[in-house]
Amino acid sequence: MTRCEPSSATTRPKGFAALEAWGRKQCPESALGRLEPVVERLSKGFTDARPEAFSAYLEDPDALLAYALFFAPQTYVRVAEALRGILSRLKGGQPSRPLRVLDLGCGVGSAALAAVDVLEEVSGLPPEVTLVDWSEAALRVARTLLPGARTVRANLREFVPEEGRYDVIVSSFAFNEAFPKLSEAVAVLRRWIGGLSEGADSAPFVLLLEPVSHETTPRFLSLRERLRELPLYAPCPHGAPCPMAATLEGVCHDVRRFRPTRAMTLLNRRLFRTISDVKYALLAFGRAGGPQAEGFGEVEFLRLVGPMEKSKGVLTCRACMGDGGLRRLELPAAALGAERRHALLERQRGDCAWLDGPLEVRRQLEGGRVQRAADLRFVDESPPELDAALDGFSFSV
Repeated sequence: MTRCEPSSATTRPKGFAALEAWGRKQCPESALGRLEPVVERLSKGFTDARPEAFSAYLEDPDALLAYALFFAPQTYVRVAEALRGILSRLKGGQPSRPLRVLDLGCGVGSAALAAVDVLEEVSGLPPEVTLVDWSEAALRVARTLLPGARTVRANLREFVPEEGRYDVIVSSFAFNEAFPKLSEAVAVLRRWIGGLSEGADSAPFVLLLEPVSHETTPRFLSLRERLRELPLYAPCPHGAPCPMAATLEGVCHDVRRFRPTRAMTLLNRRLFRTISDVKYALLAFGRAGGPQAEGFGEVEFLRLVGPMEKSKGVLTCRACMGDGGLRRLELPAAALGAERRHALLERQRGDCAWLDGPLEVRRQLEGGRVQRAADLRFVDESPPELDAALDGFSFSV
C-alpha cells in the first residue's frame, strides 16, 4: 500500500494540505502554546471516556481548532490508508460517473478529504460528498475545506442514508459511540449495506474505523462475526471466523506510519504521544455482487497481525492467512539480503501479502502453527511468481 508520508507542502495530498493550511491560518505557530492543555484534555477524553454525545466539544472554538490541528490529520491518514489498501485489492472497471461519498460523524471533514483524494486518484473523477455531523461549528469548517459538499446537521442515530444514493459510506471513530448496542449496530449496518445494493453500479462499500483498545475492539470483532454473510473487504483475507477473536491473542488492528505536521509536533511537546504512527481497528463490507477482493480466501494470501521481527537466522511475524488460520511466519534472513530485510522490517500491522518462494518451502510446521516461505510479496509490489526457482535458497527443517 502506498504510504501517506507528506514530506513538504508541495508533495502532501490535496486534502491533507488544505486541512493543515486552514489550521495554520486560524492559529499561527506563535499562538500554539495556548492549545496544548486543550489537546491534552481532548486526548484523555478520546482514549479514556468517549461518551456518545462527546461531539459537543467541537462547539468550543479552542477545542475545535485543537482537534483540527492535532487529531484531524491523523484521521486523514487512517482513512486514506485503509481506503487505498482496500481499493488496491478490488477487481472492477473504472466508474462512469463521480462516486458518491457519505461521511458519518464527519467532524471537520478530514475523513471525507481523504476519501476524495484517494477516490479521485483511483477513478480520475472528483467524488460527490455528503457530510453528516451533530456539530454546526464542525460543519462550518468542513464546508470551508470541502466547498462543494452537501452538509447535514443530524445525530447519527437519527440519520438514515437514502437508498441507492451513496457508493461509499465512511465513519471514522464515531460508529461505536452512536450505536453502542451490538444488536442495533448489526441492524444499522445491514440497513446501510442493503440500501447501497440498490442502483449502485460501481464499487460501493461501508468503511468503519474505530480506536484500538482491549474494551472496544473485541466488540468490533463481534460485529464482524455477526455480519459474516455480507461480502467482507477488510480486515480479514478470508470469510472464516476470526482466529484472533477465537483465541483472544491480541487485538486486531492496523498501524500506519506517517510524517506528522509541524503543528502536531509542537502541540505534542508535553504530551509525548507517539504521533508518527496511527493505529485503528477497521471493518469494510460491500454489497452482494460487488467486486471481489484480490487474494480473498486464497491459501497463499495473508495479512500481518504483528510487526516483523528479527530472530536467529530468520525474520518472523504473526499473520492471518487466507485459509482462516493464524500462524507465525518464518523467512530465512541470509537468503533475503540486507536491503530486502530492511524493507520487510519496515512493514506494519495490516499489510497484505502473498507467500513467495519455491512451492516446496512454503510449508507448515508444528501442527500448522508455523509457516515457512522464502519471501513475501505485498499488494503494492510486483505480482509474485510463486513457484519460481530461488538461487542459493536452502533451509533445513
